[in-house]
Amino acid sequence: MTAQEATPEPHQGPEVGIDVGVAVPLALSDGTTYEHGQWLTEQEQAVLLRLEQRAARRKQHREPGERTSRRLQHTFDQIAQLRAKAKRRAADWQHQTTTTIARAYGTVVVEALTITNMVTSARGTVDQRGRNVAQKAGLNRSIAAEAWGRTVTMLTYKTARHGGTLVKVPAPGTSRRCSACGITTPGSRESQAVFVCKNPDCGWSGNADHNAARNILHLYRIGLVAIPAAGRAVVRRARRVKPAAAR
Repeated sequence: MTAQEATPEPHQGPEVGIDVGVAVPLALSDGTTYEHGQWLTEQEQAVLLRLEQRAARRKQHREPGERTSRRLQHTFDQIAQLRAKAKRRAADWQHQTTTTIARAYGTVVVEALTITNMVTSARGTVDQRGRNVAQKAGLNRSIAAEAWGRTVTMLTYKTARHGGTLVKVPAPGTSRRCSACGITTPGSRESQAVFVCKNPDCGWSGNADHNAARNILHLYRIGLVAIPAAGRAVVRRARRVKPAAAR
């Protein structure tokens, strides 16, 4: 057996739950967060904006079916180069971050998200028009830019490479349930970043993404794991999510 074929030693690192998001790309149950800035510098963003505006103006003067001019094609190429640069930087950040996580933790727990359903069009249908179209479209673009699916894919093979395990748990409720008392109380998610439990017997407060990551890890610890079967997610459900007394 060659060194490449050898089975990696089991990772003895700790367990961690991970919440993927837009405001905070990766929030861990132990309080660690991984954030990034813009993929393009301010100067590059200004150049991209000018190029997009130039392309829009030139497209307005094209007749239907008219061939793309060399000048317009050159503008399209410049736009594509800048967008490709942003994607390379995003992928590089994901590679570095997921490698760090895979090396540090033995068990990585994430939500079993159906991302394609989450980014469906907000416009709705002819019979049933969508609501908050602009906001939903903006959220869809943000989700696509963060490439959650690629992050999970990288974590999957990198944890295995380092002898660890990636586990998926059901997603519903993790962002609305209090990770201290285990109760979902309306209004507790005060904002994108703040969670304040409205349960009179609790009152725990903290970062909303950190709270979700703690819930994700707790679902794994009580055995609530999403198990793929015949191409469809089958969930082994517990009767009740008990308070996490010792998380």
